[in-house]
Amino acid sequence: MKVLVCAADPADKKLGSFAERFLACCGGAELVADSAFSRSAKKKAQGSLVYFDLGLGEKRVLELASKLEEVEDCAWGLIDRAGEAADPAAFFRAGACDYVGPGLFKAGFPPTRLEAVLDYAGFETEECAPVESFPGWSKLKEGAEATVRFCYAAIGNQKGLLERIGEKRLDKLREDFANFLESWSKECGGIVWIRDAAGCLVLFPPRDEGMNPFLASFRLLLDRALIGYEVFKLEVPLTFRFALHRGHTQWRKPGATGNIVSEDVNFAFHLGTKAAGDGYILASAEAEDSIPECLADLFSPAGDFEGRSLVASRRFKD
Repeated sequence: MKVLVCAADPADKKLGSFAERFLACCGGAELVADSAFSRSAKKKAQGSLVYFDLGLGEKRVLELASKLEEVEDCAWGLIDRAGEAADPAAFFRAGACDYVGPGLFKAGFPPTRLEAVLDYAGFETEECAPVESFPGWSKLKEGAEATVRFCYAAIGNQKGLLERIGEKRLDKLREDFANFLESWSKECGGIVWIRDAAGCLVLFPPRDEGMNPFLASFRLLLDRALIGYEVFKLEVPLTFRFALHRGHTQWRKPGATGNIVSEDVNFAFHLGTKAAGDGYILASAEAEDSIPECLADLFSPAGDFEGRSLVASRRFKD
């Protein structure tokens, strides 16, 4: 069974992220422009499950869906990531077999979801292959491409700290923080990968392997005063900054990263050093799906940076 996602912009990063991760158990999905789909619907849609992005507009979705009425072995559903559909049931009356609302779009498909949709549509399906667990950092092959979640973490207000505690003590604080991140990241199955003068780039597996990274970051922000005093022996207020992104990189062991050429690595560093701010978590659209449901209401759109849309948590202030 082939899965297509039909949208106005086949380069839409949020739809691409959804297709790559949440439909991965059945081979992922192909994004196709509505104009191209309209011209060759019968050929493209045969033997396919087609999801229409409601960003096309209700009229356009129903127009495209009507082209599938005479296509064999075909079914369609709706992606309503902004919750714009006033009456989702209207699409089912028009022949839809699935509706992906804002919550499901962000949280992703459970392992058996797609199988249930295909069964509802009347397809004979084979059981989807389970998603493989992350093999572990030590088992990744040197030089191979890896899909990871990046987290740039740093101590906040370093200029103010420099004035209050001095350069020597600030350097020691940065070193202690990097060492602290080693154990902190392990709780999430992560690893401190690259250190720079101000902070660290931490890698996490593509899916949770322990504590969720967003949850772990929130915990540090909430406990920043206690951690500053008990862990770092600091008498002045301490805060942190976090920037998360999901993407690809060539794998090399910590300490042997050299000059890795990766758009996502560069973006993660830029996001953490140029866009992130003290006391909150900044995340790219590619990482947004990792935000736990219990924290979703604490995040809101935060504009664009280097061509990617962002979300940010509420700021924690002393």
